[in-house]
Amino acid sequence: MKANEILRVLEQYQNSSYKKILIDGPWGIGKTKYIDDFIANHPNSCYVSLFGKKNVETIHQEIYFRLLENAPREKIKKLVSMVRGKTNSVDLSISGLSLSIPLIQNTLNTINKELKERDTFVIVFDDLERKHDDLDIKEVFGLVDSLSKLDKIKIVLVAATDHINDEDNNNYMNFREKAIDRIYSITDFADEAPKAILGNDVWMVVEKIAANFPFKNLRTYEKLHHFINEVTQSLGGDDVFNDKFSREDVYRMCFSTVIFNVEHKGEMLLINTSDDRKDATTKAMYEGVSSGKTAYLSNYILKYSPLTNTMCSLIFPLIDEWFVTGSYKEEEITTLITTINNYQEKPSSFYSSEDQIVAMINNTRSYILELQGDEKIVDIIANLTTALSWCEILQIDFGIDIEKIIELIHSNILYEVNTMDGLNSWYPPADSENVRKIISRIIQVSNNEYLKKQVLDVKLVFESRRFEKYGILNALQDALMANRDEATQREVAETIQNNNFFFPVPAGILNKEHWNWCHLIKGIIQRIETQWQIKGYYKKFELFAYSLHVNGEERLIKHRLNTLFGKGNEDRTEISH
Repeated sequence: MKANEILRVLEQYQNSSYKKILIDGPWGIGKTKYIDDFIANHPNSCYVSLFGKKNVETIHQEIYFRLLENAPREKIKKLVSMVRGKTNSVDLSISGLSLSIPLIQNTLNTINKELKERDTFVIVFDDLERKHDDLDIKEVFGLVDSLSKLDKIKIVLVAATDHINDEDNNNYMNFREKAIDRIYSITDFADEAPKAILGNDVWMVVEKIAANFPFKNLRTYEKLHHFINEVTQSLGGDDVFNDKFSREDVYRMCFSTVIFNVEHKGEMLLINTSDDRKDATTKAMYEGVSSGKTAYLSNYILKYSPLTNTMCSLIFPLIDEWFVTGSYKEEEITTLITTINNYQEKPSSFYSSEDQIVAMINNTRSYILELQGDEKIVDIIANLTTALSWCEILQIDFGIDIEKIIELIHSNILYEVNTMDGLNSWYPPADSENVRKIISRIIQVSNNEYLKKQVLDVKLVFESRRFEKYGILNALQDALMANRDEATQREVAETIQNNNFFFPVPAGILNKEHWNWCHLIKGIIQRIETQWQIKGYYKKFELFAYSLHVNGEERLIKHRLNTLFGKGNEDRTEISH
């Protein structure tokens, strides 16, 4: 039975001979939603959650309170005047009035008196499986049986019986025939439920994909709905999306990510490896490479609904990381989107005349010569890709050589290095050999400038003695190890040496951050000598460290340096001299 049929069941139940029914269905299938709809339209009903309930008396009291919520205001005032001054009371607010309701000993009789003036009253007990362990399920069945004997009460139990604990489940199986007149099993959510949760625009995109995944939990769709809203709102307005990178692409990537991480628990379940050796090999291949997860999400989950542009798969791992960790790399995602939107797989203007193509080349040349310094590198590359590709096809000289182009866009490289948290090391593939050379040089120059920026950032932190920010040294080390330009390496090594190796004298009262900084700098200097092959660099650093002094603390400093450098007593005299 589908969840929306609960409304029909409850409507018919009011006039049926049944007194106690159970609506059973898995979590997230939509039971509570349709029960809420019924109660909202039927004042002769109330809802009581058994979640966390420890004893029957608290359930009695809540039923009575729910009855009062539907009572006329004048009757509530009369009740207040009757019970005022009695002891053993509990405070609550009903219908805007502040009441003190006594803890009535015989609530069953009180409830029966209250219902004599009403028509048949339906009490819905939800969350049977979530009751407190102190409340035995036999006690719940006993309460249901007692209430059902009152003239005008009908009881609806709602549960996900597959989540009832083992001890209660034994009692449930033994007593359900006596305790329950009729059981209705909800096996599917309502057809309209996913569309109602996601909205028509999203559902139109993911409906066909979703048909391949017969999961039962509507909460998955709710998580998808919230995640799509989070991503689209964070990316910005409609100007972000076009026919190359569309909202539909975001919907598909979010859907695939949520299905994989929520429904499949991060497991590649769609590759069946039980008996088939080929499948086992396939799974190992997907799990064995960094891009394997993205490939799996595309090939196995989105196979019937591919992305608009295959380059969108570059954003896929960032979307997945966003969902898993809750954080996202805004600058990286924005740069990739711009790259996708500007990328031309083949030279544009294929149907243009030669004069029009030559005019485009001339416009691109003027664009490069008149750069303002804040244009995005991906936009510059996109323009150059088209122009230089046509230059090669038509055998036209672009008029600006590669090194001059790098010189002209150097300000743009600096701008991106100084405004981005990291480096963009990926650019679209290019058929033009000249474009590939330009991209290679851009990456090289970007790495050089990024390293210099890291050195400057460390210098500022070092001079301000903010040693608690020692994490900045990790960024410097990563930039050092990634750099392959010998001229930049020599320049940076000299800058570090001229700034006292960024090594603070370990004198006075040391804190953990100061000492961590000393260790990290030592490791960086070692790597500079080893990986950049600058002989004697580490020895210069060591001699400099031992030359540091603070009057009256020379012995303390020397002891700490010996600890840092792993020196024994036999080495101290030699180093100090």
